[in-house]
Amino acid sequence: MEEKRTIPFCLTDKISDFEEAIAEDIRAAIREERKTIISSDNVFGYTHGKQWRTRIPEDGDESESGKMRAHTSEVEIPFQEIVDNDLGALARYKASVVNGLMQEFMSTMYETISESTQKSGNIVKSGGGGFRAEQFIEMLEKIEFGVDRNGNVSLPQIHAGPELVRQMLQELSAQGPEFEKRVQEIIQRKAAAALEREDERKSKFPKRDK
Repeated sequence: MEEKRTIPFCLTDKISDFEEAIAEDIRAAIREERKTIISSDNVFGYTHGKQWRTRIPEDGDESESGKMRAHTSEVEIPFQEIVDNDLGALARYKASVVNGLMQEFMSTMYETISESTQKSGNIVKSGGGGFRAEQFIEMLEKIEFGVDRNGNVSLPQIHAGPELVRQMLQELSAQGPEFEKRVQEIIQRKAAAALEREDERKSKFPKRDK
């Protein structure tokens, strides 16, 4: 009787399909994670090239260049997990890749924001001694609100570590109604200014007949 031999990795023609399926699964997971930080409406694809130049609205004679930044994540799967047919390794592999890429993405985003604010001088200095309520007022005054594609005012977000967030909430909740009134007045004023800028922007474009 002829002995049947098992050929390892016999489905080599399916490897590329498997890799593409895994890659798409990772891309989908990253898209979901990224939505918690950046709206999907503000994400665009760039199919060629490695850099671009952007006009500065305040000064048409100047421009800024941007370059693509590579985000990488290295993961190792122990050979024994493959031998043991540990399918859970795939889920752990995917989670590790997604977490690694998101950490690099967040690092790049904060670095880019830091470079921009350093250049513009749009910075609120703590001066030591922890967070103070007046710094929150100063932050609001320095920020220009935006307007989304639906015509709604976009309020600013605060990104901070857990300890700083705790200090901020504690400090702000300790303020009285007068402070809250000041905050609301600033928000309303900033929102009105954002809508006014949006009206001015749209007025530059001719209206199309429906």
